[in-house]
Amino acid sequence: MTTYCDLPVCFCWTRFGTEAGQTIEQILIRKEQERQANKGTFFWGIGNSVGPGIDALVRRCSNPEVLFSPIKGTPRFVDVAPESVVAWTLAETLSGEEYPLPRHSLITSRQNNSSSKRTHYALVCSSDSPLSLPVPTSELSFRNLRNVLSGKPLGVSQITAIVTRDKSDQQAGVVYKVSLRANLAPPYFLRLRNPEAIPVNGDSGKNWAGRVHSVWQERMSSC
Repeated sequence: MTTYCDLPVCFCWTRFGTEAGQTIEQILIRKEQERQANKGTFFWGIGNSVGPGIDALVRRCSNPEVLFSPIKGTPRFVDVAPESVVAWTLAETLSGEEYPLPRHSLITSRQNNSSSKRTHYALVCSSDSPLSLPVPTSELSFRNLRNVLSGKPLGVSQITAIVTRDKSDQQAGVVYKVSLRANLAPPYFLRLRNPEAIPVNGDSGKNWAGRVHSVWQERMSSC
């Protein structure tokens, strides 16, 4: 059954899939452990800055939400087998204040060795429910989404955006399933700095999922 009435009109929307050599199932297992360790809070890395839109969203909504939809199509090779993977170690808020990342958190992204990026971003999310992929019961029509600041339709390359939803035509255009929902929690959005390379060793080679898992297990076992 598809439902629409419970979906917010204004929200953060992000599409997910294989990223930094890790499948979405592997990422969600780690994020669920992160959520449990941080009493409901987890951090979702994104590649583009949505800071001004987040600021507008939290002014409009007392309980801002983020909705997650699977990316359509086959994962890109660069996401399946990146040159390198980094963990982001420093964060700051929209106002530029330092934000100490909890010990039991790990935000990763792929890195291009020839043109490494120095900045990444993350959504600060909160959920009382376990992170899993249940059978979706809600859908979003891509054509009905508008950028909250400009009012313009979304571009196809916008993976994460702050949007409003036109409820007048629910089935118009390409439809995306809503697979996960979470609240956005203060400070809502982070700018990440100081990337540290996930080490590669002789045993795992560039098995990035295995290496990230090892780093995460070390972090979870530390006091």
